[in-house]
Amino acid sequence: MKDPWVCLGKVVKAQGLQGEVKVRSEIEEPENFLLPGLSLRCRDGSFKPLSVQRYRTHKGGFVLSFADCESIDQAQSLIGCEIVCRGSQLPLLPDGEYYHFQLLGLPVFDCRGEKLGLLSEIMVTAAHEIYVVQPQTTCKGEGELLLPVVASYIIDIDLSAGKIVVDPSGEGGVPAEGIVGLSP
Repeated sequence: MKDPWVCLGKVVKAQGLQGEVKVRSEIEEPENFLLPGLSLRCRDGSFKPLSVQRYRTHKGGFVLSFADCESIDQAQSLIGCEIVCRGSQLPLLPDGEYYHFQLLGLPVFDCRGEKLGLLSEIMVTAAHEIYVVQPQTTCKGEGELLLPVVASYIIDIDLSAGKIVVDPSGEGGVPAEGIVGLSP
């Protein structure tokens, strides 16, 4: 299996005069900003090694200090860049919990084995996440399928088989304990 780049956050602005940057986070655990082997994916698509010295929360995001970024000019040059790591660098999750990058693109089947489409998006809401299933063909009247990530809809996630089994009616099938679609 390929080891994808996973975005932990995006630099949205310079913060202060000492080279700190404000980051819109794509992760729930800010300690992941301190993982070894992080890279900065620049706007031109190139990668540069990155070392985060420290982080702090600030108004719904994070402020990070990078090694070798000591001025507002250096920080401003990083706006639009992404902080990334390889998926294999992320901490292992408990059984039944998954990072979004592991699920996106997987085929989705109903309980009878009929392919419904591919998981194209995971929407995060206050109540629970919602899986957006994009049908393979666009027949008239057939649009995307929205499934709440609760046991009565999500029957099984099998990463080794590379598929998700759902019950679009929400009537239950086999309960799926602890299905959690964590973002990276």
